[in-house]
Amino acid sequence: MTQHNKRKVTLKDVSRASGLSLITVSRALRKPDTVHADTRARIQQTIEDIGYIPNLTARSLVSQRSGMIGIVVPIIASSLFADFAQGANQVLEPKGLQMLLAISDWSPAKEEEAVRTFIARQADAIIVTGFSHTEATRKMLDTFPGPVVEAWNLCDKVVDSAVGFDNYSGAVDMTRHLIERGYRHIVLAGGASSDNDQAQDRTRGFIDTMRQAGLDADENVILASDKPATIASGMTLIQSLLSREQKPEAVFFLAELPAHGAMMWCLSNKLSVPQDVAIAGFGDLDLSALLPVPMTTVQIKGRAIGERSAQLVMERLEGKIDQPSTHDVGYHLQIREST
Repeated sequence: MTQHNKRKVTLKDVSRASGLSLITVSRALRKPDTVHADTRARIQQTIEDIGYIPNLTARSLVSQRSGMIGIVVPIIASSLFADFAQGANQVLEPKGLQMLLAISDWSPAKEEEAVRTFIARQADAIIVTGFSHTEATRKMLDTFPGPVVEAWNLCDKVVDSAVGFDNYSGAVDMTRHLIERGYRHIVLAGGASSDNDQAQDRTRGFIDTMRQAGLDADENVILASDKPATIASGMTLIQSLLSREQKPEAVFFLAELPAHGAMMWCLSNKLSVPQDVAIAGFGDLDLSALLPVPMTTVQIKGRAIGERSAQLVMERLEGKIDQPSTHDVGYHLQIREST
């Protein structure tokens, strides 16, 4: 069939093909309980036979609900954000809600575009990652009539609700652990990013803890890494760090994938971890415990953040709770052999 001959299948076509009135067909779709089961089955069979797809936009005008929840994640390559989306979907899908997923690449401008699209498409609720928004995004979220959840971090100034964990404390605990192990020259890899409040909080945690211990926390021990953080970027980073005159005793990566890359580079270049250099991560991906030298890291509950964010949205939409709230899902310092 050529493109020109294609025609959208309408409710009238269902009526004609089933031999039932338009009113009956319409009622069966809108209020199934008011139509006899046999009639419903006949209509359903006809819909499948001729490929009719109900117009959700028209239905949402009647119900004031689109059944869509907009979610913005920075990347999907990291399984943490994939777990987050999966967790949210597990809660939304049984309730008949569809997830609209946008990827921002850590760009506030792309996040703004996604939020604008969600609102234009009448999303019932919006879930975003973090608190680093453009002025326009903040205004849109402030005036958006549905629930808004900012996920992955905690903060005093929340648009509506928040579900996350204390990124600052996670970095403090890891830095303390490295200092207690006797490391003095510690480098932070993947330092403060202007568009990533989680990275900023983790960097502050590292700097404050190092300074309290009387250790160097200047620019030369904070290395910004490429975005997105990848295995390859970690390999490049550790190589340049270990070619310095003063080599680091320990490297604390603010993301898990580059930490994996650093570990692989060290092992393939016959360096011992942690004897030659200790490596710590942030995230605890599945592979971290299975590496030749299992990785010390800050364990984040990505799936739990997604589930709780979606539950919060559902409870608000169903009128079970009417007040915004903040939920701390916590984190866990996972000490393994790499430090």
